[in-house]
Amino acid sequence: MILIYDFDGTLTPYSMPQYEVLKQSGYDDERLINKMDELSSQYKTMYNIYYKCYETILAENNIPMTRENICKGAKNVKYNKGVEEYFKYFQRDNTGIKHYVVTSGIQDYVEETTISKYLNGIYGSTYNKNGEVFENINFLLNDTKKVDIIKSIQEENGGTNDVIYFGDGLTDGCAFEYVHNIGGKSIFVLSNKSSVQSYEELNSKRNYR
Repeated sequence: MILIYDFDGTLTPYSMPQYEVLKQSGYDDERLINKMDELSSQYKTMYNIYYKCYETILAENNIPMTRENICKGAKNVKYNKGVEEYFKYFQRDNTGIKHYVVTSGIQDYVEETTISKYLNGIYGSTYNKNGEVFENINFLLNDTKKVDIIKSIQEENGGTNDVIYFGDGLTDGCAFEYVHNIGGKSIFVLSNKSSVQSYEELNSKRNYR
């Protein structure tokens, strides 16, 4: 069996990534959203807008985009209640169950979290690197590309359709639908007000249950 999790809002109580480097630059979620609104007319998708905003904020604050800066706070991520105990439980026995994170967030950041040691694979957005410097996005993991990643995970595991996908928002809609259609299970995590609103919207448009 394969268990696949979104990260922000699914394993954590926050629908948006809580990157410490942004908070140190004076950006909480509200200010970040306002900044994204300023850039919204220049870029096609919210994924492009978010990362351009992220890069702009660091540049404005003269913070180099190094792995050390990008991954600040990763080891102190706040998880939903029981998440760490849940992953520890699966390490007790040889269950044959494999765990993966598939996130639109930064892959390097999740790799530095305390739960990464319990995961069989982590897939996220990645940057081209020049030594320690992150220069530009080379893979932006969006909602449709999540399905491609799930397919590659299936292939790694002999093509099995024994898949459960956990997500919390609109960006998980394609993954929910794909997993449902192959006979797997899709589980919507209601961790905050935003996820409740997303559930209601997806529930009215898609057959993913």
